[in-house]
Amino acid sequence: MFRWTLLAAAAVMLAACEGPDPAGPAPSPPPPSVAEAVMDEQVAVTGGRLERARFAQAGEEATAEAAAPGGALLAYRYDMALELPAAVLADTQSAHARACMEAGPQRCQVIAASVNNPDSPRPSAFLSLRAAPDWLAAFRADLESEAEASGGSVISASTRVEDLTARIVDSEARLAAQTTLRDRLLSLLETRDGDLSDLLAVERQLAQVQADLDARASVLAALRQRVDTSVLDIRYQAERQIVEPDAFDPIGEALEQMGEVFARSVAAIIVFVAGVLPWLVILIPLLWLVVHTLVRAIRGRRAKAGG
Repeated sequence: MFRWTLLAAAAVMLAACEGPDPAGPAPSPPPPSVAEAVMDEQVAVTGGRLERARFAQAGEEATAEAAAPGGALLAYRYDMALELPAAVLADTQSAHARACMEAGPQRCQVIAASVNNPDSPRPSAFLSLRAAPDWLAAFRADLESEAEASGGSVISASTRVEDLTARIVDSEARLAAQTTLRDRLLSLLETRDGDLSDLLAVERQLAQVQADLDARASVLAALRQRVDTSVLDIRYQAERQIVEPDAFDPIGEALEQMGEVFARSVAAIIVFVAGVLPWLVILIPLLWLVVHTLVRAIRGRRAKAGG
């Protein structure tokens, strides 16, 4: 009987030491504050930087897919040189620029245009166009026939291609990440209440993300434009002649300068005489006096010697 009493007391003490049932419902955590949310967003920004490796990997996978036939994002640039008669060179360059402008800014844009020495025997010109690939292909196909019709020819033509696939895919991935982060920050400002300092921290972070987002969007738009359009640079030069019109120009210039050179020479002589004449007025009488004295002395010595 004593043994059973001890066992019952031990059981009661053990139950008291075990405490509440661990399987009971756990207390709910307190709602996060705005400061903690700001820290979460800052961690998200840092995480975005750390996740660039994953974006790069995704970009490489997308690049591999885009690099398949017909999927590469390529930027084309063409260079051509035309040799034309000097009389039609400037008009031909103006006609090409006018054809681009008449096509409209959606189809073609004049990037640069210049004409050098239009009135000289050997003028030159330059024209740079950015246009839609189909319009530019038709324009380039007509250049050779137009040059031959004007009495000239196409003396050189080259094509340069730059693969922008990796840069565009990477820019799109980074732009998507920044857009997601911006949306999270905007949602945070709309749904959270807290201290003014916490809200200002979110707004500063949002402004920084938006600025980076705008910069990346501009870069992506420029890359896309390079892919959607092509550039054509045309250099115009005058034909060389067996006897250039200006071959005898040095003789004509010498004849024109002969009168001026003669007049300058006569003027130099006049200046010299004008500078020397005052000294001659003084030196000639003095020289005559010296010579006359010497002659008289010599004659006197001879007379004494003869006597």
